[in-house]
Amino acid sequence: MQGKATLFGHPIHPILVSFPIGFFVGALISDIISAFNHAPVWPALSVVLIGFGVIGALLAAIFGFTDYLTAPMSDEAKKTATTHLILNLIVVVLFIIAFFVRYDRPQSVLGYVLTVAGVIVLGIAGFLGGHLSYHYGVGVADAKAPPERRLPSGTATARR
Repeated sequence: MQGKATLFGHPIHPILVSFPIGFFVGALISDIISAFNHAPVWPALSVVLIGFGVIGALLAAIFGFTDYLTAPMSDEAKKTATTHLILNLIVVVLFIIAFFVRYDRPQSVLGYVLTVAGVIVLGIAGFLGGHLSYHYGVGVADAKAPPERRLPSGTATARR
């Protein structure tokens, strides 16, 4: 049930998402540290991490959207994938806003709130992405997908 965005038989999207996840969570950790250690480096580091996270998320989104359009999925899996896509777009928008709010004022309260909200929505979206792989077999080579999740050739719904 793989899409067309693969490299040597491995889906590219799950490889790339680790970078923005790490950057966004790192920004939150940097913010938490800055609450206890008032050195200006921590909020500034958070802004840099958010910037790199947005770039990484947009790159990962290209491959994720390619898979969304090309991977054969059941109707249930497609619905989950659509929710995953929408939530990740919300995450990117939240972090883009956080970046511009915090660019000149790294210690902006609104920026902190946006960062926390972004990581929370990211966690939900990430759960759904894992659910797509582990429950529906999306991104898994057909030969390795559990038999009940494999799609018969030329169909758009999974066998039950």
